[in-house]
Amino acid sequence: MLIRGGNILTDIKLIATDIDGTLFDNEHNYDVKRLNNYLNKLRQKGIKFAVASGNNRDHLEKIFQASPDIDVFIAENGSQIYNDNETLYEKTLPTELVNDMIQTFNRDLDLKALSLSGKKASYSNTAENQPLYHINNLVCVDDLTKVDDEIFKLNIQLEHEDLDAGVQLLNDKYGSKIYAAVSGFGSIDIMSANVNKSLGLQHLCEKLNISLDNVMSFGDNTNDLEMLQESGLSFAMKNAKPQILKAADRITKDDNNHDGVLNTIGEFFQL
Repeated sequence: MLIRGGNILTDIKLIATDIDGTLFDNEHNYDVKRLNNYLNKLRQKGIKFAVASGNNRDHLEKIFQASPDIDVFIAENGSQIYNDNETLYEKTLPTELVNDMIQTFNRDLDLKALSLSGKKASYSNTAENQPLYHINNLVCVDDLTKVDDEIFKLNIQLEHEDLDAGVQLLNDKYGSKIYAAVSGFGSIDIMSANVNKSLGLQHLCEKLNISLDNVMSFGDNTNDLEMLQESGLSFAMKNAKPQILKAADRITKDDNNHDGVLNTIGEFFQL
């Protein structure tokens, strides 16, 4: 691959980073001034910057209001890719499948919370136990199966902490119909089959006419796994899950609470 044998400074064309536990510290903050400075310098080098997150579009636009020069957002774990002017890609779940999963989850899982992330809004039966920091467009409804919207993702929280077992159960039950992954705030995201951050990146790279080999990526959790595996040069955060630490090419010197992403970018590109 280009990255392995070439000059890293000229081969990287796109940087993609997760947010929670990665670019953001544990209080959901990032160094706005420094990131904006880096975005300007990266643009001068012809390098684009993408945020790759499980969060919905409304939330991403809210938390990055102070950084308008971010080139692209990969939202909903790859289900939606957009910039200011254009939606580049979308993949929603079939309504029949959504309704079947809602009924199954309520019947068979020890649910603490359940929400749907749609084009128009996010939906739940109640705001109780919902991660409201991440869901700023929540609409409470009596019956989730009656929601009239296109749904990108379901999110569930379980009463127990064995999320990996929950993911395995969901993937086993629904097979090729869905993809389930642990998200960054103690819950499970369920998307359409063939949706993850790596495939979102692939669609973006096709639009930009570059290779995944030209991507530098950062992540900390299992919903970042495929993105890290497929990128030309991947960094697991120092604070990442063990599975992610093993999967990435390298590990950041600093964790998310000490600007691990920005420090790595600054060192690699001499910013």
